[in-house]
Amino acid sequence: QFDLSAHLVHKDPEGRLAVVAVLLGRGTAQPVLQTVWNNLPLEKNQESRARATLDPTQLLPADRRYYTYMGSLTTPPCSEGVQWVVMRQPVGAAPEQIDIFSRLYPMNARPIQSASGRRILQSN
Repeated sequence: QFDLSAHLVHKDPEGRLAVVAVLLGRGTAQPVLQTVWNNLPLEKNQESRARATLDPTQLLPADRRYYTYMGSLTTPPCSEGVQWVVMRQPVGAAPEQIDIFSRLYPMNARPIQSASGRRILQSN
């Protein structure tokens, strides 16, 4: 169980989805997270245009090994057929960074779903 997970959602020209999930636990402050937090909408369902350039690779852990499986979206409509890539090494985030997100977006997690016979593979 981790404090947060960041989902980097990708869509190819055919509409297929892949999500890279980065697990976040309490640790040291991440400048890239602060950039994201500074550009988050303050209200649910509010859209906001980023005022800063972001390199999402800065959020990835040094160890690029991962788990992968076919799953579903974590937000409605929770569609199946999503290729998940979950980074094995968590990334640290300052307690203040975690608390800010939790205050802005309480109860933001979908309940854990059953593996339902899915094959979970891991990279070397």
